[in-house]
Amino acid sequence: MVFYGNNTYKGAYFSAMDRGYAPIPDALDVVPEMGGLSPGDIGISAPPMQNQLEALQAKIRQGAMRVELGFMGRGKGSMGQGSTTPEMYGLEERRDMKELAKFNKVILTTHSTPAIGNVSGLTEQGFNEMAREQAFNEIRRAIDFAADVTQGGAVVLHTGEFQRPLYDNYPDFAMNPAETDVGHRMHPESERKKAVFHVVDERTGQVIPIRTDQPVPLPVWKKDGKGNYVMDEYGERVPETETDPANPATVRYKMAPREWSYFVEESSRWNREHSDQAPRNAELQYFIEQNDMQRLQFKSLSKFYGGIEEVEETKKSLEKVKKALTFYEELEKNTPPEDLWKLKQQSGTHPEMRGLIPPDDPRLPTQILKDLKTNYESLLQRRIYSELSYTQQARDIEERQKYIKPIKEYAIQKSADTIARAGLFAMQKSEQMKTPEPIFVAPENIFPETYGSHPQELRSLIVAARKSMAQELEKRHGYDSQHAAELAQQHIKATFDIGHGYTWRKYFIGDPDKSIAENDTSFKRWLLDEVEKLARDKIIGHIHVSDNFGYEDEHVDPGMGRAPIKEFVERMKAHGIKNVIVEPAHQDFRAMLGGWRHFGSSIYGVARPGGDTWSDVWRSYFGQTAPPYFIYGESAPDPESWVLWSGTRME
Repeated sequence: MVFYGNNTYKGAYFSAMDRGYAPIPDALDVVPEMGGLSPGDIGISAPPMQNQLEALQAKIRQGAMRVELGFMGRGKGSMGQGSTTPEMYGLEERRDMKELAKFNKVILTTHSTPAIGNVSGLTEQGFNEMAREQAFNEIRRAIDFAADVTQGGAVVLHTGEFQRPLYDNYPDFAMNPAETDVGHRMHPESERKKAVFHVVDERTGQVIPIRTDQPVPLPVWKKDGKGNYVMDEYGERVPETETDPANPATVRYKMAPREWSYFVEESSRWNREHSDQAPRNAELQYFIEQNDMQRLQFKSLSKFYGGIEEVEETKKSLEKVKKALTFYEELEKNTPPEDLWKLKQQSGTHPEMRGLIPPDDPRLPTQILKDLKTNYESLLQRRIYSELSYTQQARDIEERQKYIKPIKEYAIQKSADTIARAGLFAMQKSEQMKTPEPIFVAPENIFPETYGSHPQELRSLIVAARKSMAQELEKRHGYDSQHAAELAQQHIKATFDIGHGYTWRKYFIGDPDKSIAENDTSFKRWLLDEVEKLARDKIIGHIHVSDNFGYEDEHVDPGMGRAPIKEFVERMKAHGIKNVIVEPAHQDFRAMLGGWRHFGSSIYGVARPGGDTWSDVWRSYFGQTAPPYFIYGESAPDPESWVLWSGTRME
């Protein structure tokens, strides 16, 4: 009898669990839920914290025809701690894996360690090139392993490039907004008021947070009749003045607390007026406006302590004091001690001392001049070094503003470069090992809290990485643009995990006038439409399947959660993508079997009185101590070799 995902069956006998059977034939007059997706299309990932050779053997015994080998560690691995790495497997073990897969007709793919977190180089201390290089080398290790073990295909890597506010990027989503008793998000604007944006100093990789919930007191700048800012002779904006309400006789500069909307409007205005320069967004405008007050302060202090003219004037006065000191030192040297009092009386009126020595100072001229010399030298130093220091600080702020970028712009460029280099390495290893299929790096969408998880973000990463790789092929390897673009597309493709995509559900705002069920339907439609666009544009090359309830990536059996798995796989099949990797959690192989059941694949067994269900059949073998009443294909013993003590052959 043949069981399908909907627990219906037709009387017939096949080799139990034979992995070589074709999708269910039309002659059986049965239309499965997915139109006959074969178990050969549904694979499973091996537990990444275990020995991958042993895990592969176990998956083959369980009936998998596709297995994804993976690793949990980075740097130097430790099998005892579950921190596995590709380099823990030597050439013999790699050969064993490859031959084991070949003999059992199993297709292998690879998953690089998720421990790298991101490929942009972001750390807790900001962006770091050493961290990015370490991530790149971890991906290379996985590619090198894949070249030795697999026939080509995906090398999956996680994307979690940086955090960003959801609502301002995707208005259909908001983090922690107010909720009604039916779970509908009612106040997405509250998310905007609490959002934290980031900008990056591209020279150092420093990440600077920009808070939107704190108004910034700034001057109110004068505008002319056309709404343009009034500028002074130095090219700076002129602040408006107002009467101090507490003291009407006092005029002060007018200040105002600036909300986030002000910076949104100012960035738009600046972009209109400076269309020939790189555009600004609100967070960049915020940084520049706030730091501009410091720049103006340093600039004014520089002027206060004087410029070149004041320095030159001080130098002249110092030279005058030095000349007078030389004169009086010689005079005092040649004056009898009893006549020195005359110098004290006359010093203030002497032409060389006029304006330098007070006439009523009782000291000798040299004593007074030495103090003056010290004071002028100190003043000269203060003027020179203070002016230099404040000028330097003002210019440093001006220079820094040139290198401040929104985190999205900076991180995508870094991520794209890393992925492009990995794609180039995958191409080279494919050529070196002559793999039947190209090895390709496959960035995977992870969780909503980090960039790369939204379908549009995943698209941006893939497109930018392909562009970077194509440019490298043209520039350094002499490929023409069309061929370079084709190779980049061949060796860089996305992995889309429908379970990860479904965790966006918890942030979906929805329509407050619709029911939960209606909003669930709306969200699933949005998710499926977005993913189909990726498949249509040849962004996706590999798919993962897991299930959950829209909160966290818990990896329940496919069909046991609420992710739109069937619809997802059906749409991917329509675009020629049907190789499914089920990612289990604690349930291990049962997740794959659940996938077979959920996708409408058949399972075979010998009919028993009273009938059976799908669950009865697979539970009679997998994970049970009771003897099975069915076995499958290549896992069945050779009947010619296995003979009981009685001489009866095993069937």
